[in-house]
Amino acid sequence: MPKLTNQNLDKIKDKIIDIALFASKTIMQNLGSPAKIKNDGSPVTTADIKSDQIITEKLSSIFTNFPIVSEEKTAPKNALGDKTHWLIDPLDGTKSFIEGSNDFVVCIALINNRSPILGCIAHPPTQKVWIGGKNIGSYVKLPKSNIRKIYCRDIPIRGPTIATSRHHVGPKLKEWLRKIKYYKTISKGSAIKFTLIAEGKLDLYPRTSPTYEWDSAAGHAIVEGSGGKVIQLNNKELIYGRSNRMNPNFIAFGRSNWSKFLLE
Repeated sequence: MPKLTNQNLDKIKDKIIDIALFASKTIMQNLGSPAKIKNDGSPVTTADIKSDQIITEKLSSIFTNFPIVSEEKTAPKNALGDKTHWLIDPLDGTKSFIEGSNDFVVCIALINNRSPILGCIAHPPTQKVWIGGKNIGSYVKLPKSNIRKIYCRDIPIRGPTIATSRHHVGPKLKEWLRKIKYYKTISKGSAIKFTLIAEGKLDLYPRTSPTYEWDSAAGHAIVEGSGGKVIQLNNKELIYGRSNRMNPNFIAFGRSNWSKFLLE
């Protein structure tokens, strides 16, 4: 792949969208596939594995320069720190997928200098796809529709709409919500929460329970491309390339400044 310029990132958008949608179709062909429990206690299905194979093979054939880190594979040693690499979650929201909910997505991100410079999220049930990055803007594409640019919104006068996880709402988050006078919450699984912020349908997504870098990277890029921000709860930058791939607690938000509401 040529040098990572904004122009080159813009040119590869369509290729990444095609890869994410191809994986999405494979996932839908494997609805109801049996689940196993991994060593970390999380479930994995045939759909996870087949999606991972497709994304890895296609990224490797098109972009030979960069290593690939996936939830379903041991991370290569040349993908740590500030090394440029792909970061993928072939089926984010496996629990929702198993339960029959539609809150599952495919996530693909390109990490450079410890930041996600390009992210793509595809929603297999609808074949809707989001893609973007801080320096190229963010976009959404529906089947049989042209790609269009998206933007996050300012907080409505009636108060923010806050995304919470379907499976992970801890006491720290509940305590924090008490600080906000007027708000409403929407419970969603997977990285689809980031896309709702990027489209101006949600205002805030605080995360106070464990996540890995592949859970956040694609959504991080898309939110920032739409004009929003994703930071740690101590107001520091959320970076990537850690040896254990674990995220600290973080918050994603639209155009309004939420630093005064940080939990730490």
